Amino acid sequence: MKPLTSFWIFMMSMALPLSGVSISVQAQQAEHSEHESEHQAHGEDDGAHDRHGEHEGHEGHDGHEEQGATIDPEMLRALGGEILVAGPGKVRQTVSLPGEVRLNKEAVAQVSPRYPAQIVDVSARIGDSVDAGDTLAVGESSQTLQRFPLKSLIRGTVIDRSATLGEQIQPTDAAFVVADLSTLWVDIALYPRQVGRVETGQPVRISTAFGPEPVNARIDYLDPMVSEQLRTGLARVYLDNTSGQWRPGMFIEAEVTLAETQAEVVVPHTAVIEYQGREVVFVREGERWHLRPVTLGAKDRDQVVIRSGLASGEQYVAKGGFTLKADLLKSEFESGHNH
Repeated sequence: MKPLTSFWIFMMSMALPLSGVSISVQAQQAEHSEHESEHQAHGEDDGAHDRHGEHEGHEGHDGHEEQGATIDPEMLRALGGEILVAGPGKVRQTVSLPGEVRLNKEAVAQVSPRYPAQIVDVSARIGDSVDAGDTLAVGESSQTLQRFPLKSLIRGTVIDRSATLGEQIQPTDAAFVVADLSTLWVDIALYPRQVGRVETGQPVRISTAFGPEPVNARIDYLDPMVSEQLRTGLARVYLDNTSGQWRPGMFIEAEVTLAETQAEVVVPHTAVIEYQGREVVFVREGERWHLRPVTLGAKDRDQVVIRSGLASGEQYVAKGGFTLKADLLKSEFESGHNH
């Protein structure tokens, strides 16, 4: 092996782990040697001229196909790479909208005395978890001097308390507020252009910059009114919060799916790489993997439609294509240097 070639292989082995490479490949050297023999037979000038011609237009792609790479599927999986079979799928037309997590007002209860009373004992504090029927405080009637308990009406968490020892309270006062936080509201702001496009039942992905993992839900409610102050509409999601990770007051991003497009071939974005200014995918042909130019169609955050260049049923590299690309670049460098 020539010194410069050894240096290049060493540099590639050092660079690949730093660039997030997820698979390992081996270039087939037999074809390179065969190509060198043909080059020597035809002469230096003719060989160089042919190579430059092969790198132009579509014929250049055919030249690169001869420099395919091999791959160990088991090593690919072990290092996080992935090989898939091309097939149909859907891409989504989405819109991202701001929103906020709020209390589910349908699961909030106020605890008040039935008649004027003085608070003579308080047993519940803000943040306490209580069951329906639990005594939160004891009041003494101002008229009969009889004592009675102030009980929680629902199971939940005490989120507000105005009752203090010795205080006089009225039936109109909320001594405690208890909320069931297992279900929350996510209120999503709809800009004027989205008011007519967002509908109940549409899928929505809810995420925060800091906090719980994103969750998938559906639009449950659309406010028929538009805010007079903000001129925005309102969409609402009932958010399952049995984990207790979501908190009222959190700001969120809601990715609403407005429509879905079915296509014959859909691949993840990670399958498409750029090579010499063109979008390409590594496709299996026999025992080797070759660059295949593709024409892209509609896309979403995760996937893209392949309009041409990859047929349903063909195997392709879904993750790890940059490693194969590096292998081809190395082969081209070695071939060019030797010539």
